[in-house]
Amino acid sequence: MKLDTNCYYQLYTLLGKEKMVLDIFNRGRFSYMPHLVSKEDFSGQHWLIETTEKESCFRLSTQLFGISMWLDVIDGGIFDGLLVIVTKEKYSGRFWEIKPNNTNENSFKVGTLLRGENKYIDLHKGGEFNNMPYLANETHFSGQFWKIDKKEQSVLEYAI
Repeated sequence: MKLDTNCYYQLYTLLGKEKMVLDIFNRGRFSYMPHLVSKEDFSGQHWLIETTEKESCFRLSTQLFGISMWLDVIDGGIFDGLLVIVTKEKYSGRFWEIKPNNTNENSFKVGTLLRGENKYIDLHKGGEFNNMPYLANETHFSGQFWKIDKKEQSVLEYAI
């Protein structure tokens, strides 16, 4: 996958025929946690896909309230396995892999290593965590694939 690390991207998926965009809760119980919203409810949250020293691995970062934050995973507790964005000081250094879908070259599965096991971003369907991404192992992965659209907005300045 060829990425321009000086541009922002929108991450989205299709639920049925509806485009659902990865956004961030910015208040309430789920503050700083990603969730899917329809394009009409999208706040404009865009992502940097930053290369790392590890080949084919990336960091996913975004800006919230003018602060650079990185995509991470909650490890333990009632939110175990759910995704969250955190500041540099709290960031675990998590690397993400973006793997092409063998049946559709324009979609990807996104995964990471957690507790020594490959896990992939899937979606809760229904319940308290409806439309919130979480990590599922290969056995429980539903086959949730993501699309990545490059935005015209360039990164002016950022640092890890």
